[in-house]
Amino acid sequence: MEPMLVEMFEQARKLVTDADRKLAEEEQRRHEKEREAKLMELSGRVEAAFDFTSKEKMELDPRLDLQESKTVVEFVVRSLRAIFTLEPQAEGMWSLSVMDDGREPQALGEFRSGTKADSGSRRLAAARIVTAIGNWAQKLQPATKKPAAQVQPRWQDEPVPAERREPTYGTFGKFLGY
Repeated sequence: MEPMLVEMFEQARKLVTDADRKLAEEEQRRHEKEREAKLMELSGRVEAAFDFTSKEKMELDPRLDLQESKTVVEFVVRSLRAIFTLEPQAEGMWSLSVMDDGREPQALGEFRSGTKADSGSRRLAAARIVTAIGNWAQKLQPATKKPAAQVQPRWQDEPVPAERREPTYGTFGKFLGY
């Protein structure tokens, strides 16, 4: 091929590659803006619907996420090795499900959210979620607890024979029976 033709093809390839890269970057920025907008909307809905205490937030470690283009709140409970997802539904309802280590996702129920005007209803709605998570965790624990082994102090492991007792003098020894 002629060098002039090769140079023209290389310039065309470069132009197409740059245009494709710019389109991909623009598409990714658009997706990020949409994702950010959805997560901001979810954040507002969660704040309006639930009033979790700071202790509950620390234990549950809530995170906003998108799963299959649906917004969800994930509660990552490390001590249980499980992730609980809280997904908004229609008309103030939220569905709670759990993904346990090595098992299929399991629905735990649907819950009505509280209202922004009534902080007591928001707290009650949060308490219902925490209770559902606690109930699920208790079902995992065995129903019967093994009694704790009684540990005797080291000085009582072997009784001292009566012949080896040292004689003591005074009233304290009489009190102990020597």
